[in-house]
Amino acid sequence: MGLDLNIFKKFIFSAFIRPFFLTFSIVITILLMQFLWKYIDDLIGKGLEWNIIIELLWYSSITLIPIALPLAILLASMMLTGSLSENSELTAINSIGKPFTYIINPLLLFSLLITLSSFMISNYAIPYANLKATTLMYDIIQKKLNINIQEKVFFSEIEGYSIRVDKKLSNNMMENIILYDYVDKKGIKQVFTARNGKMSITGDNKLLIINLYNGESYNEVLNEEQEYILKTKFEQYNLALDLSAFEMERSNSDRFSNRAKTMNMNQLKKHVDSLKSEYGELQKSLLSNFIQETKFNANKSHNLEKRSDNNLNNVYKAKSHNKIKINEQIQAVQNYQNKSKIIKKKINKFQVERHRKLTLPLACMIMLLIGSPIGAIIKKGGFGLPVVFSIFLFLIYHIISITGEKMVKKDVIDPFIGMWTSTIIMFMVGVVLLIVVNNNYFEKIWLKKY
Repeated sequence: MGLDLNIFKKFIFSAFIRPFFLTFSIVITILLMQFLWKYIDDLIGKGLEWNIIIELLWYSSITLIPIALPLAILLASMMLTGSLSENSELTAINSIGKPFTYIINPLLLFSLLITLSSFMISNYAIPYANLKATTLMYDIIQKKLNINIQEKVFFSEIEGYSIRVDKKLSNNMMENIILYDYVDKKGIKQVFTARNGKMSITGDNKLLIINLYNGESYNEVLNEEQEYILKTKFEQYNLALDLSAFEMERSNSDRFSNRAKTMNMNQLKKHVDSLKSEYGELQKSLLSNFIQETKFNANKSHNLEKRSDNNLNNVYKAKSHNKIKINEQIQAVQNYQNKSKIIKKKINKFQVERHRKLTLPLACMIMLLIGSPIGAIIKKGGFGLPVVFSIFLFLIYHIISITGEKMVKKDVIDPFIGMWTSTIIMFMVGVVLLIVVNNNYFEKIWLKKY
């Protein structure tokens, strides 16, 4: 009995690719929802246009790709082998002498391509996306809230004006309006009160038009002879308030280009080398100053004591001088420690991003090694049990990764150990599971027992 290799490859690949893309889309959507929930307070009430929101979501979704890919491969591989095992197709394949690794061979090349693609995205696309997303988010946060005048509350977001409305009616009509004008920033220049009014914004969103009806204006008149309040009644008075401050200004993205997440591996390496050089120069400077000060203080103290052994005043001066210099050296050492901690934290931060660009892509291959044997063990396909197992395993991987990353940033462990521990552990688990399933270890135990 033979097995057509091409047909088998097509079958395995088609059974894998559909849940892979479906899972990938779901994970990206969930992570984007989490992102929106995190920044919801900065987004609502700003009157943002749809193109701004879509642009922000687009750049944010690119940054989530390396995280979503491993989870998608883990779940898709688990669903594939789980379904094959549940339908006894694995048993049929084993019966013709084909090992378990024969099944996942068609997926290894695909996972390798995904790994390489993930690395390219992490190294080139994500730094650019992070730069654009960070700049755009900064501009959104800096943007003023959209005009939202509430009843019986002063609205002072428009520069030079403060508005209060007792009641808002339909068709942008208002009742009992008070408007303070202090454009010249020398106090209240003019006060308007009106029984009724209407508010509208021009088509280009640059001006707020306020039409006041049946009201009065109070204007303070100051001259050399006298000061008085000029009261004027009107049936209609029109005001045009500038809304340019409510427009979102786009910043230059270069201001955020020195952040670790906005750099590729070559740029990160240059920054790390530069910081290490700065750290080395700091050490040399401290050591050089310490040696020079020690020699100078020793000679000066010796000369002071040598002038007159019986002169207690000179001895006191020498000891006092030494005490001052010792305190200065202690302060210098403390300053060095503070500066070195800052530099080392920066180095660790850049190193974390460098290693992350390698560990996340490699996680795609590792998740295939873990997911495929676990699917064969649990013997369940679909979105039921495989989803539970895949989320559980990915959470373990993520927790180990985050713990290592935090320890690196706190300078507790070496960056390599902190960032690669989760990858090494999961790789070893995957290899062991693959060997166990490939040798039909669980089936042999079952046959011996029953």
